[in-house]
Amino acid sequence: MPNLPGHFPRVPTGTTVAKPLIIMRLRFVFPFLAAAPLLSGCSAVESLLSADDGCAQSAALGEEEKEPGGIHGFTSEAELDAYIAGIEAKTRATQQGGSSGRCSEDAGMKAPNAAESAGDNAGSAAAPNEDITNNQEAGVDEGGIVKNIGDHLVVLRQGRLYVANVTDGRAPTLGDSMRVARVEGLNSNVWYDEMLVKGDLVYVIGFRYGITLSPAHADENVIGATEIDTFRLTDGKLTRLGSMFLESNDYYSGRNYASRMVDGKLVFYMPHYVGRRADNKLAYPRVLTADDAGSFSVVGPIFGALDVSTSLTKPHYPTFHTVVQCDLPDTGALACHGRSVIGSWWRESYVSPNAAYLWASSHVYRFDFASLDVSSHSATGHPLDQFSFRESQDKLLVAVSSGSPYSGAPQGSGPALLALPLASFDKQGAQPGTSTPLRDKGYIAKNRFVGDVLVAAVGDGYGYDGRQATSELVTLDAATGALQRTPTGPVARIEPLGDRRALVVTAADDGAGIKLTSLLVDAPGLPLSSVTLDGATEGEGRSHGFFFKPDANGGGTIGYAVISPPGYGAGPGWGNGISNLGFFDVGRSGSMSALGIVSAGDVAGTCETSCVDWYGNTRPIFLRQRAFALMGSELVEVTLRPTAKRLGDAVVLASSESSSQQ
Repeated sequence: MPNLPGHFPRVPTGTTVAKPLIIMRLRFVFPFLAAAPLLSGCSAVESLLSADDGCAQSAALGEEEKEPGGIHGFTSEAELDAYIAGIEAKTRATQQGGSSGRCSEDAGMKAPNAAESAGDNAGSAAAPNEDITNNQEAGVDEGGIVKNIGDHLVVLRQGRLYVANVTDGRAPTLGDSMRVARVEGLNSNVWYDEMLVKGDLVYVIGFRYGITLSPAHADENVIGATEIDTFRLTDGKLTRLGSMFLESNDYYSGRNYASRMVDGKLVFYMPHYVGRRADNKLAYPRVLTADDAGSFSVVGPIFGALDVSTSLTKPHYPTFHTVVQCDLPDTGALACHGRSVIGSWWRESYVSPNAAYLWASSHVYRFDFASLDVSSHSATGHPLDQFSFRESQDKLLVAVSSGSPYSGAPQGSGPALLALPLASFDKQGAQPGTSTPLRDKGYIAKNRFVGDVLVAAVGDGYGYDGRQATSELVTLDAATGALQRTPTGPVARIEPLGDRRALVVTAADDGAGIKLTSLLVDAPGLPLSSVTLDGATEGEGRSHGFFFKPDANGGGTIGYAVISPPGYGAGPGWGNGISNLGFFDVGRSGSMSALGIVSAGDVAGTCETSCVDWYGNTRPIFLRQRAFALMGSELVEVTLRPTAKRLGDAVVLASSESSSQQ
């Protein structure tokens, strides 16, 4: 059975690996997960999309037992140990065929590093940073590969940070570059995936899949760690502040992102399979430290029993699901706190400005940011990805399909939109919810909310890239209940273009290219305008490969990663190929016109480590009144009108330093 796009594991050069996360100095700490675990013993699709949350072995064990009394905490380590021991005993007694049934005995853990001192100096006044990332929610910045700090663009590229000076009135120049790894001994066996900024501080999140333990800790079992590295940008120059390592399972997702910045705080989700160590004690995820030779030592657990709650069912193979938020003082340290819930391997996560949500097969759990209190609501079906969620003013809206076209799970009904009142979330999860059918059969292949209007591509099935066999574009206004269906071809992307407009990217009418169509969500059957790119395909499936920059007149400009002959590029989601960038004008009435395609050059940059671009490598950038194209290892300014074309020489993201230098 193939892995579903958005949930496949990273496997570099024969080594099973994982994805990044975030944290630093802590009271206690945890990392953030984005999608699917690395699995052994069952396929990713079976664990993520089957009617149960777990693997086929979990299904053989029957439905999970309901938790008496609903969600509740533990008062001691002994109480939590006894609770897990009861689950272990029942699972052993009911296993079929002698298999352990564990979805992953060897899927990496996360490891934190008691960060180096970040120093006592307060940071300089926060730079006026602009949002240049195609974020799902306003006020929730997602970890990405390029961010803005004042008059600079900071790029995370294959193990290095690059700083480009883009001061107004000047051509962009490379001002600084620094390796992410603190020392050469740590410059391998790691993926540096995402970056966030706050003021003049830069946070890099990575997953370390190779852990060498020091002789004093050689008897410990540590497979992986989430790594967080902090830097300060002052006058265009980077200064290293600290590093932290948190023992963890892989958080990688081909669609979602591991880290978020919400209201100036770092937010992330960390999963960790519950197991036992050699002394039979529970295996909590732990903080690690690393020496200059790259050897790791175990410091202590990230959290304890008092920070853990039950879910609403007793899982067959339990996982600690931890949501963490970290205050980010100007020193560069991290002060983190969080809550953990014991459950099966849950399938999807979503972050709003107010809460983080984790989806289980029969419930959705809400971690409130103000209190980190955990509550739940009953639910049915399966969301496709994080874009299936929308927290409105008083409800959580979730687009779901029933069953799975991959796992063979039966389809009980067609796709629907759930409306779960926020006021109804509680510790019992037995409340009814409102469900509005989208269609009497089929599956959601793509979805996105434009305000509180769901725009979804629905078909009877879909292929590896999620774009085959789409038959209808469905819009549903959650406020009015207005439902409309429009025939359409295979859909590659859906993006908001303001409050009531959407962009839908489909296959061209003749199948040889792609077509970009703007439409009103209130009248999807009457497209406003369309542009066809003959022979082109989408360059990156990730949401960050697109950006819409609105203007003051109700229109704006689109930047979109595409592959167009004779160009070359990556497949949807990941790879080392470089896409081109297409730019399009959107008028106030929704009219569209192509401004042109800026082609990527054959530029060789510097690869320190992390040399597979799992999070893509091509981004349109709109900063103040200027436009830039990040295409692999080159950053070039773009003039858009009358046609899009390169302006001046590209900044080449390459370092003259040897790999032993910082």
